[in-house]
Amino acid sequence: MSKKKSMSRRSFIGKSAAGLSSVAFSSALMEMLLSSTGCKSGPGGAAAGASDLILPEDVLTKAVSHLMGRGADFGDVYVERAAVDSVMSDDRKINTTTTIEKGVGLRAVKGGRTFYAYTDSFEPERVYETARYVADAAEDPASSTGPAVITLAPLTSGLSFPIKPLPSEIGVDQKIELFKALMDRAWSADARIVQAIQFMREIIRQVNIATSSGKIVRQTLGLTEIMAQTYIKGADGQLQAAWDQRGAYAGRDFFTGENAFEKVVDAAAAKAVKLLEAVDSPRGVFPVVFGPGMNGVLFHESCGHGMEADLVFKGSNYKDQLGKQTAAKGVTLIDDGTIESFPGSYAFDDEGTPSERTVLIEDGIQRNYLCDIIYGEKLKMKSTGNGRRQSFRHPPIPRMRNTYIDKGTTPAADIVAGTKRGIYVADVSGGGQVDVITGNFMMGVGEGYLIENGKITKPIKGATVSGMGIEAMKSIDMVGGDLKLFPSAGRCGKMQTAPVGFGMPTIRVRGILVGGKGEAWTDIEGGSK
Repeated sequence: MSKKKSMSRRSFIGKSAAGLSSVAFSSALMEMLLSSTGCKSGPGGAAAGASDLILPEDVLTKAVSHLMGRGADFGDVYVERAAVDSVMSDDRKINTTTTIEKGVGLRAVKGGRTFYAYTDSFEPERVYETARYVADAAEDPASSTGPAVITLAPLTSGLSFPIKPLPSEIGVDQKIELFKALMDRAWSADARIVQAIQFMREIIRQVNIATSSGKIVRQTLGLTEIMAQTYIKGADGQLQAAWDQRGAYAGRDFFTGENAFEKVVDAAAAKAVKLLEAVDSPRGVFPVVFGPGMNGVLFHESCGHGMEADLVFKGSNYKDQLGKQTAAKGVTLIDDGTIESFPGSYAFDDEGTPSERTVLIEDGIQRNYLCDIIYGEKLKMKSTGNGRRQSFRHPPIPRMRNTYIDKGTTPAADIVAGTKRGIYVADVSGGGQVDVITGNFMMGVGEGYLIENGKITKPIKGATVSGMGIEAMKSIDMVGGDLKLFPSAGRCGKMQTAPVGFGMPTIRVRGILVGGKGEAWTDIEGGSK
């Protein structure tokens, strides 16, 4: 893959179908999926009956046996059913769609190499045929014995988080009425608005996994995502755009308070209006204060990917850094797949490994990497439950979950007050580029302000921040106590897409390269000299 990846995927909606293609709609299947999410079990799960499986246990057992019949070291079967409901208002028009997807992914691993194929059929013979195809590709003549004898342990259930209300409990007419109100709300925010878009997607995924080590698990996850984008034009013809979004493994009951859809629509409009009043960003190397919450995406991109085991194995700048300083003292970076309702959480990853809370950096020292089964073995480390995949069409790879910088001890107000001159970044949703191997990044500022004499003043536009992940982490000199975790609707793209969360407290980077069309700032404490 290319080392550089565009951040434009974080622009509004991006890959709105999340890789899910439409097949013939079955209302019975939709109801089955939507009605299977009412109970709750945390990571580790609880015993469940074989009738809870999508495919019968004997079919799963036989499929794994075929996978292992040509000498593979490891094999697994991933069965998925997904239902997606989407509503979108654009150009004052409302559209609704429903899609269903199902299929089986089969993987064999031999000598560190992965062999993978999938079928969109649940017919047992098609599944066995695909398993034999994968096994033949991975064949080791010296150890090829024919179908292996596999015994699966009792089924473990991981129905992670309840969905209330179920999407099936809300009629299409209700959804359309909601979007009419949101559409009117967005357009009435300012007379200069020329375009307003609102989007909601509700996804129910039911997954079964059976492995050659005898593990068999199931989980059902319901993801709801809401997004809003506003375009506004000033008197000089200048066009500005801003957006806001939320996502969670939860139903609409989650989207209240600051997470309410109305608040998301209002925030997108307010950001756009501020951009018309903004001054050009100054440029140079000087202190930047990053606000809490959404800005965690900066370190997700510039640091987190380099800690994923496949990229560590391939030579990222975090390779051979365990036990060494990779951030400033006082900085702790965590990847947690157990935060209730957050978009990167689950009971089991897509290899059937229980999720966990993984401390990556502790007080500035590198402590761990993010591992799946395969690359964990290559690094002689255990899986941290980070083997994830977009769908049954994709093999699992190491991916982040909910990644955040932990809280520090400095009051957030003191961080701003202690900065004589710099900029305050409220969010870095302005696009950019990241090299996931080196950690070099350039990110656009979606919402930012000048800091003058320790106070946040004028809004700015056109700002970018650039640097290298490890160096930026080492340059953090203040960490606030106001940790905020952000339930994002953003999808992380690394060959595949995956829902993720992130967060951070207010922090200050004492000197980072800022781009802009405004004044060149020099001789600033902590910056250019």
